[in-house]
Amino acid sequence: MSTRGRIIKTDTPERLTLLRPMVVRRTELSLDRDRCCSCVICSLVCPREAITLSDGVLVDGRVTVEPIVDIDETKCSLCGECAAVCPTRAFHMTVDGKPEIPVIVGEAFPYLVHRVQVKQEAAAASMDTSYIERCPLGAISATVERDAENRATSVRNVQVDRKKCIACTRCMELGPRGAFTITKPYAGRIHLNVSLCPEGCQACVDICPSKTITYDGHRVSVDERFCIHCGACEHICPVEGAIQCVRTAIQHTPVESGAWAKALDKLVSYAEVSREYDRKGQARRRKAVLSGLLREITGD
Repeated sequence: MSTRGRIIKTDTPERLTLLRPMVVRRTELSLDRDRCCSCVICSLVCPREAITLSDGVLVDGRVTVEPIVDIDETKCSLCGECAAVCPTRAFHMTVDGKPEIPVIVGEAFPYLVHRVQVKQEAAAASMDTSYIERCPLGAISATVERDAENRATSVRNVQVDRKKCIACTRCMELGPRGAFTITKPYAGRIHLNVSLCPEGCQACVDICPSKTITYDGHRVSVDERFCIHCGACEHICPVEGAIQCVRTAIQHTPVESGAWAKALDKLVSYAEVSREYDRKGQARRRKAVLSGLLREITGD
């Protein structure tokens, strides 16, 4: 039987690879399991439902086996939708050995906006380099000179590795003022109902790629500033409703296509978007009423 056009699947603990080695076009999709955060975004957008995610294993409230992504090579078309939307850039695609995502090249999907800017002058003005160690993915590097007591005396050439950065904005929030500007592709909200949390459970803490969720020995808490809205915490949580991760917007380049419209239906909560607009509308109306009352009181 001819294997022309068929996909060859290779699966190891480190990497899942799908390869279509045709004579005129060699397409490869790979998943770096170390970078995969076990969220459900790739499985949500897959147009052929080729991607599945296992439930993971919890023991005494801790993750002992993380959820595992699998791809059915008999269903996959190597379109690249999963690679286009992955929040941690765990997917990588090449065509004839060069990086390429077919749905983006074909203008069916946009590029998600993930901007990273570093102002060297602002970074050099502070000798506090703790933000480098705080980066959950180790994406920040710098040339740091220290004195005999290991205190920083000079900070130069601060760099962010875009291949590692997941746009958690921790450096922007906790680093030197004005040194970092990070644009998150996904916007939304995360809600944690601690009253539903099983005692001692830290599954969400274990799985969170941006360390948004922490445990103080008594209860878990969320710092929304660092959330990348991947939804991994909601997927691993053993209690339905204890965690709700809602995406309300996606920053992306302009594109109009049916494929992207279908993906947005699965990725974004339009109900939450509508409620957000309602809240903003109410706030504007309240402001207008207060302004009117103030004018009446002052006589302006």
